[in-house]
Amino acid sequence: MKTEEKSCIFCGHTKLYKASSTQYRCVTCKRTFSHAKQDKKRDIIASFIANHSAHECAKRLGLNYLTVTKTYQKLRLLLISHSEALYTEQTDTFSQYDEYYFLPTCKRGKPTYLFDAIGILGMLYDKRIHTLLLPDQFAHLKNLEEDSIEKETYARYLNQHKVAHYESFDNALVDFWYFLEGWMDHFKGIKKENFIYYLKEAEFKFNYNEEEQRLILEKMIREK
Repeated sequence: MKTEEKSCIFCGHTKLYKASSTQYRCVTCKRTFSHAKQDKKRDIIASFIANHSAHECAKRLGLNYLTVTKTYQKLRLLLISHSEALYTEQTDTFSQYDEYYFLPTCKRGKPTYLFDAIGILGMLYDKRIHTLLLPDQFAHLKNLEEDSIEKETYARYLNQHKVAHYESFDNALVDFWYFLEGWMDHFKGIKKENFIYYLKEAEFKFNYNEEEQRLILEKMIREK
């Protein structure tokens, strides 16, 4: 049965067939989809943009927690791909860069804790940021005593000899490090192996306003 009440979520055409009680098939692009399913994804994306936790999102929308968690993880994986695609396009346009070591709030400002830090290289193109995780420079310090002189000396050395090139100290890279620290704090702890997902989420949210985020995320998740 043909219907013109709705439009295709992929190509926008209104000539659709009802494939089932919940699904439509587009006459033009031949793709099958569910408006209800897409509406649910849009609601989850809105919560993701608003920095709601998966638990909060599930409660607010009356959804299964596992469903929200899987969607959040899918969005973060898509953001990694999005970031890498932009990096490939902009490789020759980076004008400024900075090396940064991320630490949880409770360890910031204490040189002896630097060996726990996650190294990040931030690069600036136009007014947007791209980040790369650096190799672990502190592996050889892990087995030293907590108050080791070598550990403290190396930490102070790294603090004073970072790789950086600024045209001005008033730039988006500096702003991003402040943004990253504040934004990471609301997660109340992140496992080191999962850090890349949250780093790329922070990068994305720093680079785009909420409306831009919504359009990009809805497009990416619709096409997957």
